Amino acid sequence: MNADRTTGRPVLRLAAMTVIGIASLVILHRLGYLDLAPVGSGFRRGGPWIGLIVLALIGLLAASAVRFHRLTRAFGIPVRFRDAAAANLIGQAVGQWLPGSLALTEVLRFGVMAGTSAGPGTRGRLGLAVAVDRILGLGAMFAAGGLAGFVLFALGKIGRGSAVAVFALSAAAVVLGLAALAAPFRPNRRLARLAQRAAGPDPASSGLFRRAGRGALRLLKTLEEFRAGRHRAFGLLLLSLAAALFNPLTLFFAARATGFPLPFSVILAAVPLTAAAILLPTGLAGFGGPQLLAAGVFALFGAEPAAVVAACLLQNTVVLAGQTLGGALGWALLSRRPSFKPGRLQ
Repeated sequence: MNADRTTGRPVLRLAAMTVIGIASLVILHRLGYLDLAPVGSGFRRGGPWIGLIVLALIGLLAASAVRFHRLTRAFGIPVRFRDAAAANLIGQAVGQWLPGSLALTEVLRFGVMAGTSAGPGTRGRLGLAVAVDRILGLGAMFAAGGLAGFVLFALGKIGRGSAVAVFALSAAAVVLGLAALAAPFRPNRRLARLAQRAAGPDPASSGLFRRAGRGALRLLKTLEEFRAGRHRAFGLLLLSLAAALFNPLTLFFAARATGFPLPFSVILAAVPLTAAAILLPTGLAGFGGPQLLAAGVFALFGAEPAAVVAACLLQNTVVLAGQTLGGALGWALLSRRPSFKPGRLQ
């Protein structure tokens, strides 16, 4: 019975994504925003721009892979770059096909890396590296986008009707982004005290709560060792910023290909506000919900919804193909078939 439930959940998720994606496309069509002519024209005549989309995607994947590899090494995991890059490529491909499956993406990255590395305490440090990698990526995206929103607001580029909303959302994005970027590099004494209290004074106690407390203390100790290497912070933040800029560049070039250019500053400011497309199952393979969400968000910055939808559809198609090929390349890079056997974090 439990096996049937476990098997049925992915099917239900896929069905929900498909239904939501189709419904979103229908809504866009009813609103008059779904015009496929610019998309087709972009593929026929926008070869150079599509090439630039691919280059920006390669830059995004490269920056993400290098950051992830640096984090694994910083947490004391002896892993080759090709294995870290392979895990990252496979995770990115799954995330592109199944938006809203953020946990599945990270579990898959963890599983691939767990199958290519070994050693005492490796799993716990590996999970920490995966979490910090995601936090830095989202933090840079929110901070850069929020700052871009402030610049547009200060220059008077936002209409009066949406100025207050853009200011408030940009402020929230900056605060969340900077907090996320700072989190891995600042000590959390309150959390350490809670973990110490949970672990108890007796290191030989075997209760589940006590073991969880001792596990948390080991991870916090690993974070302390990571923070001691201050020279790593600048490189990791720089790689995160590069990834945060490469991502909106793919949409910038896609808009050029469709013949309806969008200002890069507007794209950069709007990207954090479309984060729901990453966190929620808004469509299968990135079609449907993400475009509907983008049409509403970009309208706050004065962009034409139909032009935004066309650019997003072209961008998503190119990126989906590129990420899928990247996932296949990642699988080929693995030195051996990864192990996905369940195990406790050590």
